[in-house]
Amino acid sequence: MPNFSSTKRKALGPAAVVASLTLAASVATIGTADAAVKVTVTGTVSCAKFADSVPQIVTITPKKGTADSDELLGEDPVEKYTVSLPGIPKNGTTGTAKVVCIDDEGDVNTYKVKNVPIKKPATGPQTVNLA
Repeated sequence: MPNFSSTKRKALGPAAVVASLTLAASVATIGTADAAVKVTVTGTVSCAKFADSVPQIVTITPKKGTADSDELLGEDPVEKYTVSLPGIPKNGTTGTAKVVCIDDEGDVNTYKVKNVPIKKPATGPQTVNLA
């Protein structure tokens, strides 16, 4: 029968302890670095740079994450939009907004806004006004 009351114990060597702690810290860092959030972006969009045009579609494409579009009513020179962007890194990213405008004759014009900052605010949606 084994003697469990023995006072002899094997201790982990200092190198094994350091290796274990390093591995645990690496796993924790990897888990938080890849965390992604869903960011809702709202704002207004205008097609004032094109005569008699109204906004039709707003698309925001982040460098990291998934793009989303909002089809607008196209009735007013300035329209409100909302897009939801999943997969945004927790520390944020930038993206490009593309606005499609249409005029009274059905002609389509587009413009882009580059380097739009995308980051989840502490509360509520992020506001980005495009003009």
